[in-house]
Amino acid sequence: MGRRPQPARRRLLLIGAFAAAGLLWAAVASSTRPFTGGAELVTAVPPIVAVTVLAVRMRTAGGPPSASLPRHRSETGPKPLGRWSLVWLAMTAAVGSWELFCYLSAPRSEHPTLSTLIDLLDSSRAGKTAAFALWLVLGWYLVLR
Repeated sequence: MGRRPQPARRRLLLIGAFAAAGLLWAAVASSTRPFTGGAELVTAVPPIVAVTVLAVRMRTAGGPPSASLPRHRSETGPKPLGRWSLVWLAMTAAVGSWELFCYLSAPRSEHPTLSTLIDLLDSSRAGKTAAFALWLVLGWYLVLR
């Protein structure tokens, strides 16, 4: 087997470096106590980085993607919701309804909210690291989309 071409190898190394940094950041986040300044700082940095990356990408691409698209007569009215928009809307409505039902129902032990269920996951340091790492991966995916 030959060596990988230089750009592909560099890209692989860059992805590995970002993955390692994300895991390290998740491990640091797992060592913080909830609702403290350190926890807020560790949680606030990734969205700030994401917004910065998005701003740089939009600036280098010449603005938002819709600004460069030609306008047609069919685009003058509101667009119908796409299939995936409807799926996300239905999931959001279902989760929101469940949360509201659980919040208003008593006792809470019989009707746990999602945050109560997630507390079971992040009660251990490994679970908290995994949850934070998944949050970082989802955010990075959304930024690069």
